[in-house]
Amino acid sequence: MRKDIRKPRRSVLYVPGSNAKALKKSSTLDVDSLIYDLEDSVALSAKEDARKAIVDILNSGVNKNKEQVIRINNFDSEEGQKDLKILENCSPDAILVPKVNEAKDIQKCEKYINNKEIKIWVMMETALSIVNAYDIAKSSKYLKCFVMGTNDLSTELGLEDELKRTALVTSFEKCMMASKAFKLSILDGVFNDIKDSKGFEEECTYSHGLGFDGKTLIHPGQIQICNKIFTPTPEQLDKAKRIVAAFEEARKKDPNIGVITFENSQIEELHVAHAKRVIEAESLVNKVEEDSHIEESQTSTSKYKIGNFFEDFKMGQKIIHATPRTITSGDCALYTALYGSRYALHSSKEFAKKMSLDESPVDDFLLFNIAFGKTVPDISLNAIANLGYAECKFLKPAYPGDTIHSTSEVIGIKENSNGDNGVVYVHSIGSNQHGDPVIDYKRWVMVRKKNKNLKKVNPSIPDLNKQVSNKEVISIAENYNFDVSNFDFAASGSALCYEDYNVSEKINHIDGMTVEEAEHMMATKLYQNNAKVHFNHFVEKGGRFGKRIVYGGHVISLTRALTFNGLSNAFKIIAINGGTHASPCFAGTTVFAWSTILDKIEVSDKLGALRIRSNGIGDAQAYQFQHRDANNRFDPSVLLSLDYWALIPRKN
Repeated sequence: MRKDIRKPRRSVLYVPGSNAKALKKSSTLDVDSLIYDLEDSVALSAKEDARKAIVDILNSGVNKNKEQVIRINNFDSEEGQKDLKILENCSPDAILVPKVNEAKDIQKCEKYINNKEIKIWVMMETALSIVNAYDIAKSSKYLKCFVMGTNDLSTELGLEDELKRTALVTSFEKCMMASKAFKLSILDGVFNDIKDSKGFEEECTYSHGLGFDGKTLIHPGQIQICNKIFTPTPEQLDKAKRIVAAFEEARKKDPNIGVITFENSQIEELHVAHAKRVIEAESLVNKVEEDSHIEESQTSTSKYKIGNFFEDFKMGQKIIHATPRTITSGDCALYTALYGSRYALHSSKEFAKKMSLDESPVDDFLLFNIAFGKTVPDISLNAIANLGYAECKFLKPAYPGDTIHSTSEVIGIKENSNGDNGVVYVHSIGSNQHGDPVIDYKRWVMVRKKNKNLKKVNPSIPDLNKQVSNKEVISIAENYNFDVSNFDFAASGSALCYEDYNVSEKINHIDGMTVEEAEHMMATKLYQNNAKVHFNHFVEKGGRFGKRIVYGGHVISLTRALTFNGLSNAFKIIAINGGTHASPCFAGTTVFAWSTILDKIEVSDKLGALRIRSNGIGDAQAYQFQHRDANNRFDPSVLLSLDYWALIPRKN
C-alpha cells in the first residue's frame, strides 16, 4: 500500500466489481486511481461475487502502482456492512462512502475501519451534504477526498441535463471552498456520453479551471484526455518555477518585500502560492513515474535494461553502444520516401561520379540519425528532452554497405535545481567498419533521476564552441576532395552559386510538409531509436502532452528537405554549429522552413561554404521569418533552429 502522501488524482476510473473483463484490463490502464465499485454499478445478486473479485485483485498486487479505492454501499445498510467486512481480508488505499449527509456520518463510519491506514473518501451527492460541506470537510483526520456525485445530486435538485453544469456551480463552489480550507482533494463527477470526446475535453477544461484536482471517469477512453488537461504544461511549469525563483531572489535582498515585478506583471504572494501548486502538481505526477521505475528496477533487470538515469552517469564515463548498423540502399530509398529530399548528390549516382565519388553517399541526416539512434538506449531512454547540439562534424562520406557503430563519453553533468532531473553532456562518435570516424558531435540531454533523494552532484559543464571554426570547415571540406569543376547545374535544379548569396539574406522555402503519424513512427524505427517519448503511446498518452512527441531528428530531416527550394546547390552539410528543438512537434503538424545566411567562407577557387541557420516552423507560413522575440525567446511556431555549414560551388 502507498504511504499517506498527497497523490496525483487527475484521472479516477470507476470499475464495476462485477465486471471481470474491466477488472482484468485495469492493470493496463494509465490511470492515477481506481474506484472498485460495489454500489450503483453492481446488481444486488452480483454483489457477493463482486466483493470476492475485489479482494482478489487488491491482494494480487497488479495495481499497486495506482491508488485503489472501494466504493461501498451505504454503511447503514446490510450490503454496506458486508462491504466493510471485506476490509478484514484486503487493504485498499481508501473507501468511498456514498450518500453522506453530515459530519457524524463520517465519524460513525470511522469506527468500522480497524486498519487506520485505510483513508476515507466521501460522495458529495445530496443536497444536505452540500449544505454541510464545511463540517464534513473537518470531520475526520482520515478524510482525504471529496467526490462530486453530479448525477445523483442533479436528480435530487431536479436539474435539466443541458443546464446541469451551470446549475451545479453553487454546489461546486461550496465543496471547493471546504476542501481547499482543509487540504482535501476534490474530484469532479462523471461525464456520461463516452462517445463525445470533444464535450468531455471541454468539461475537463472547465473542471480544471474551477480548481478540481481531477475527474472521475466511467470509461478507459476518457483517461488520456483527462490526464492531459490536469497535468501542467511545460510552459506553465516553466513559468511557475521562474515566478518562485524570482520571488525568492527578491526576498533574499529584502525579507519584507511583498510585491515584485515579473515580466511586466505585478506578482504577490498569492501568485507565488499558485505557482507552487503548479510545481507540486507536476512533482506528484513525476512521483508516480518514479514509483513505476522503482517497481521496474525490483524485477529481474539482469534480463533486460531500463536505461540509464541521471545518477548513473559519471564524468569521463565511456560507452560502447550496441548494435552496429549496416546501411543499405533500402534504408536510403526509405529515407527519400519519408522526406522527399531532392539534393542531387544523394539522389543521382551519375551526379556523384562527376564530383569524383564512386557513388551517391548516404544522406547527411540519415547518417546523423542512425549514429544518433545507436546512442539512445544508453543516453536518452529516460530523457525528458534533447536540449541541443554543438561541434558536429561530418568527417567522411558514408555509403550503402558501410557499417556504423557509435561510442560516447560523458563530458559534463549538471543537476537541475528542482532535484528531479539533470543535464548530461556527451561526446559521441560514429565510425565505419574500418574504424574511421565519419561523424563526431556533442549534445546535451535532460535526463530523469530515479532516486530524487540522492546527494546532489557537483556540476561540471563543458566549454563548448559556439561554432565549428572557419579553419576546421576548410580542413573538413578539403578532405572530401570534391571536384566541382563539372558541377551539373541542370541536374541540381538551380544555377545559384556561392556568390549569389549574401550574409543576412533570408530565404522563405515556401513548401510545407505535414507530419503523418505512420511516417514519423516509421522513421523512428528506421533509426532504431527506442526512446519512449517517441514510440510508446501506451506510456505517453498519460504524459504531459497526452501523445507521442515527434523525434527531433525527424523535424531536422523534414526541414533540410524543405530547404531544397532555395538552397538546392548547398549540396553537402559538413558541420553543425548548434541546434535547438524550440517546441515539441506532434503528428498532424505541417512544417514549413526559412533560412538565413550567417556567414560565408571561400574554401577554394571552385568551392565555397555557407553558414546557414534554418528554422523549421510548425503550422504557420514562414514568410514572417519567425525566430526570437525581444526577450530572446523563440516564437511559439518555431520547432527547430539549426545552425550549420554546407558546401556550395563557386562560379567558374
